[in-house]
Amino acid sequence: MADKQKMEITILPNGEVSIKVLCVPGPSCESVSAALEASLGSVKAKERTAEFYQESSESAEVIAGNKTS
Repeated sequence: MADKQKMEITILPNGEVSIKVLCVPGPSCESVSAALEASLGSVKAKERTAEFYQESSESAEVIAGNKTS
């Protein structure tokens, strides 16, 4: 059975979106959130937690600004 991949998405009142990837080992969490990041626009900041550097589990948080046309 494959491990579950989870994303915690928070939309702030100012329109910023925070994405936290959970249950994904190693730096592959970045590929899990890549499509969502691309659809939201430019990435304002990335924060890698200690779990990012562990082999068994990982999470990374991304904050993206509003996408403008």
